Amino acid sequence: MPAPQKERFIAALLRTPHAQPTLFEPFIHPAIAEQLIWRRGPQLWDTPEHYVDTMVSLRERTQADIVVLDARTYCPRTFNLLLAAAEARVPAASGCVILCQSQTQITACAQSPIVCAVGGYGDTHPTHHLPFIRMDGDIRGAIAEGAVGWFASDGAETYFSEHGSRITVCGGLGAQTLAAAEPLAIHRRVEALLSASANGCGYLIGSGGTVDASAYLSLISMLGIYIRHH
Repeated sequence: MPAPQKERFIAALLRTPHAQPTLFEPFIHPAIAEQLIWRRGPQLWDTPEHYVDTMVSLRERTQADIVVLDARTYCPRTFNLLLAAAEARVPAASGCVILCQSQTQITACAQSPIVCAVGGYGDTHPTHHLPFIRMDGDIRGAIAEGAVGWFASDGAETYFSEHGSRITVCGGLGAQTLAAAEPLAIHRRVEALLSASANGCGYLIGSGGTVDASAYLSLISMLGIYIRHH
């Protein structure tokens, strides 16, 4: 199994030429996550420490280069526990991306040695400390504010074609589209995007949402073509 390389993720995010694609699939359905890591139960999600452990295991199973942690529901006290758990549990080779709802969270992330990028919602904004992925809004707004990446819910091909020279498109295959697609169609789309982006320079493979638990095989198809190139 290939070792995680946060440098590969950052290179793709910053549109720096590199040899292999990387994955950004931050919202894997809990039921699918439990299938992938071969463990089940609320104890996987009930504390910041358990949540981090679960997401580290999920990174291993998906062969992503980074661990993604969603901090939007954490209050200041529990956010600090989450960050401490990440620093203790996330391998240095992978690092993590933390999705933030406030600029206070982003400021705290900038002081952590384990956080290699942040995803921002709402009134957050980029700083010079960490690469910033705009997780909401529109792509033109993300470009204007200086984000290096934008999380697309669908339309990856169009967004990359029109804006890929200025900002990295993250995801965008479309969770519902993936759920309805045959494995060969999923493979062809990912192959075409990798070809257009010189193997993922400025494009991070991902659905752009949460693939429904009933569409497990569709997500596996996407992961399969990613792992084949990884």
